[in-house]
Amino acid sequence: MDTDSTNVRLSAIGIVAVSLFLALFLRLWFLQGIDRQEFEAASVSNRLRVIHEEAPRGRILDRNGKVLVDNRTSIVVALDREPLRGMSVDEREGLFVDLADTLDSFGVPTKVATIESAFTDQRFAPQAYVPIAEEVPEDLERYLLERQDRFDGVVVERTAVRVYPYGNTAVHLLGYVGEINEQELLERGGTVPGADPPEDAELPIGAAGLEKAYQLGDSIGKSGVERSYEPDLRGVPGRRTIEVNAQGELVDVVALDPARQGEDVWLSIDVDLQAHAERLLEEQLQQRGNASSPPQGSVVVQDPQNGQVLAMASYPEYPPDSVVNGISQDYWSVLNDPASGLPLNNWALQGTYAPGSTFKLYTADAGLRTGLLAFGEDVINDTGVYTVENCTGASCRFRNAGSRPNGSVDLPRSLTVSSNVYYFRIADKFWNRRGEFGETPIQDTAADYGLGSRTGIDLPGESAGRLPTPQARAEAYDANPELFLERDWRAGDNLNMSVGQGDVLMTPLQLSNSYAVFANGGTRYRPTVVTKVTRAVDPAEPPGADGNYEVILEREPEADGAIEFDPDHYRQMWEGLAGVVQSPGGTVSSVAASIPMDWPMAGKTGTAQTAGRADTSLFVGYGPAIPGFPARYAISVVIPEAGFGGEVAAPLALRVLQPVANGDLPEVCPMAEQAACDEAAARAAELEELGGLQAADLLTTGGPG
Repeated sequence: MDTDSTNVRLSAIGIVAVSLFLALFLRLWFLQGIDRQEFEAASVSNRLRVIHEEAPRGRILDRNGKVLVDNRTSIVVALDREPLRGMSVDEREGLFVDLADTLDSFGVPTKVATIESAFTDQRFAPQAYVPIAEEVPEDLERYLLERQDRFDGVVVERTAVRVYPYGNTAVHLLGYVGEINEQELLERGGTVPGADPPEDAELPIGAAGLEKAYQLGDSIGKSGVERSYEPDLRGVPGRRTIEVNAQGELVDVVALDPARQGEDVWLSIDVDLQAHAERLLEEQLQQRGNASSPPQGSVVVQDPQNGQVLAMASYPEYPPDSVVNGISQDYWSVLNDPASGLPLNNWALQGTYAPGSTFKLYTADAGLRTGLLAFGEDVINDTGVYTVENCTGASCRFRNAGSRPNGSVDLPRSLTVSSNVYYFRIADKFWNRRGEFGETPIQDTAADYGLGSRTGIDLPGESAGRLPTPQARAEAYDANPELFLERDWRAGDNLNMSVGQGDVLMTPLQLSNSYAVFANGGTRYRPTVVTKVTRAVDPAEPPGADGNYEVILEREPEADGAIEFDPDHYRQMWEGLAGVVQSPGGTVSSVAASIPMDWPMAGKTGTAQTAGRADTSLFVGYGPAIPGFPARYAISVVIPEAGFGGEVAAPLALRVLQPVANGDLPEVCPMAEQAACDEAAARAAELEELGGLQAADLLTTGGPG
């Protein structure tokens, strides 16, 4: 029994031992064989870190290759937190105090609390440099580099920031760049601790097909072209792969993938025309008189044959370099204060205004295309006052400006002299015969020109304007009854709309684009401000030089609609618009005579009434206005609280295009070359004066010999 018992116990122990060794063997085999790759990957992950390095942005050029936005080097003082973590609290605090004192002594005021906040900022990766001072002087850079043993954990690096060679010129078109916020980062596929990305988040890929990832602290376009062409302008970030030990301390730099500059974006604008338009607009607004609001205004110039924007001026403006390194809360408040005129707004595409008599083109076209203005119905006697049919009382009378009579008026003359009575009659008849023509023949025609909806320009923030209809009025009333006097649309509403008053609102861009449709014979193009995207062969060389760029994307004109004009109808409207500028009695003819141009203009003035404020002054036109010759320029000018369109907006429009027509558009000078340009201009003036004196002397003496 004892022997048997001992054998049983030994057998049991043996079985247990074999089982344990077998389990151990199987586990070792699993770890070293099956799971080996997973652990190796985890080991590498714990050992290697990838540091994100932002790339310089692409440049922005005008249509002729002149650089409007470039990059320059900014010297930045930053913290490398790796060595700082190994210090004691007292050592680190002492270093921060020393660094703050040093920055102060070099004219870069910095608080110790600012440095401490940067050190603990969790938005940055553990091995990423955290900036604490930007735009520091070179002597400070040298001072810190020469004393690296004293400032352990402090690095000085050079980064690219935006620079504007032409100053404020085209600032609203160009836009500005700021630090990416958490929402923008999530929308572009980035990660934010504790936040989930939206379902439609995607990594931005530009025309070159390159992925350009973001991290907190990166820059991103906030407005203008900088925003709408962000995927192209942003460079491909660099990657610095480093090796760290178990304590997270830097051991070595394993790999370095250099950052790649973004693509260059070419605009359709001509910087010389842009600067010329901005200067004249500002001068005009400084003479605006007793207005109740800060000066605002805009000028838009387009090519009617393709929709390209050649100039887009908006006032007031702001200096773009003031937002290069971010905007302080105080300055942000100033820029968004209505008392300052809201300089961040691009009034050319964000401002909405009653179009006044510029709307008469659409009303005229509606009358012609529907047959309302058939032969015998197209001539009236304009007495200066129109009385609504089937209506009695003073409120039934609608008048010309100053109740001025125009006598016998046909359609061309109605546009030339801007007869309100002519268009009141059209609108009244349309309303009374709505069973035949429908309720919205004027609105339907205006919509064909692009009113009531965004043009689709490749810039952010465009307003849609408003094209009122009986249905829209009823829906708006039902939604907010307290905002409207009544729900029903009446004959008076039709009359007001027919001359661009009432609830009609347009942007200056819609106005110029709609007349461009007429000027080119009926094609409505989608306006564009960018013509192409290119990649520089050598970023150090001029970007517009032949052979120094590769075209990545070229934007072709995009038709967004069309109008088929009856030839006779088109002739009548064309003659009326040409008469505004070229014929005696035209609302701009006397002004045009004082602004000589090598080719004639056509267009329409507008003076829109605004409750509680002075009239808005408008003009829209095109040129050359020569039968059989394609118009190359369409222009709109809108200036609130400025008075009659023929007295303010029209002269400004003609002066903007005068040097274009005459071939003597002044060339704008980059700011860095201003002194040399001023000297050259002074010398040219001296030579011109000398030449005039010599000519006068020759006339006096009878010539040489």
